[in-house]
Amino acid sequence: MISDMDAELFPLEQAPERAGSLLSPEMAGEQTNPVRPAVTVEALNLSKTFLLGGEVIRAVDHVSFAFTEGQFVAILGPSGSGKSTLLYLLGGLDKPSSGALNMDGVDVTRLGGNQEHRFRRQKLGFVFQAFHLIPRLTALENVMLPMELKGGMTSSARHERASDLLKQVGLNENRHHHKPGRLSGGQQQRVAIARAIANDPRVILADEPTGNVDAHTGRMIIRLLKQLAEQGRTVIVVTHDSSVAGVADVRLQLENGQITLMENYVPPVLNTPVQHKKKGRKR
Repeated sequence: MISDMDAELFPLEQAPERAGSLLSPEMAGEQTNPVRPAVTVEALNLSKTFLLGGEVIRAVDHVSFAFTEGQFVAILGPSGSGKSTLLYLLGGLDKPSSGALNMDGVDVTRLGGNQEHRFRRQKLGFVFQAFHLIPRLTALENVMLPMELKGGMTSSARHERASDLLKQVGLNENRHHHKPGRLSGGQQQRVAIARAIANDPRVILADEPTGNVDAHTGRMIIRLLKQLAEQGRTVIVVTHDSSVAGVADVRLQLENGQITLMENYVPPVLNTPVQHKKKGRKR
């Protein structure tokens, strides 16, 4: 059963009407009155600390930014700089120690239990370096799985959309019924990208998506992610790959949990600015 809070945070529980489209129905329609891009990711003084050997480690230290739909963002930095921790916070996979985080209208810091799962299914798509495909499922079944978990689509509609998405990311139809073990690294990453957009999310989070593929395949993966941004999504990539940084609209440099450089970053006009909510004492 969906609670009142769920209904408020997640008003849309329907699958995309156009099964073959990478875009949501709203994005696919013609825009007669162009408006400025919607802000989809907002962070204010976002921090994550933990204790290690009695020492306080600031993995993410008072990070603030706002991104809009259609932006391709690269987060760069050396190992241990806090890139992956930041990505986990954005994806609701970890809780911030302090600060505010809003993803496509959802206050991520307020989510718990089933709300977190619903948030990730509906709002986000994940692409990982290690692919994380389910070995016993075919490519087609891996892409269908998020749609099945979300619900609201018939089996035939899920099958049709999954097949269409695999074709759009460049996986030949004769590979659709192959399990991951019979696919190359590049083919597995194509499947992972198709799976990430199966539920038509507004935000794509990618953790070193070119790390386990050759240079040629890596360029193809970058083009696919760039295309997703051009179609209206916000794509945020954590990477060491300079070729990703080269095509990104915005580049953030992270060191010791802090943003040390923001290239091409222009703060968008926020319709509803993120506010850091302080906890007051209950009366």
